Amino acid sequence: MTNTAEAQQKTKGSAASASDSVSGNLAGRVKEQAAQTVQQAQEQIDAGLQYSSGEMQRLTKEGQAFVRKNPGLAIAGALGVGVLLGLAMRSRF
Repeated sequence: MTNTAEAQQKTKGSAASASDSVSGNLAGRVKEQAAQTVQQAQEQIDAGLQYSSGEMQRLTKEGQAFVRKNPGLAIAGALGVGVLLGLAMRSRF
């Protein structure tokens, strides 16, 4: 081989090596970013579940307290909702 041909081969090899290195770095950064995004999503889901659980407990306590204070009204409300649901379901099925 001539010196020019050898130089071209070395240049091609170096370019391919550099290209592999850049794509490897890019892939690593993409994986890292994806992992961070998944971690953030998991943290937000956990926070949302904790909030929802707390709100459900609060609403349950308030509902129980309301029924204890107003049992007649609670029964009348349940009966009214039942009648409305029954009428709505009857016309559809």
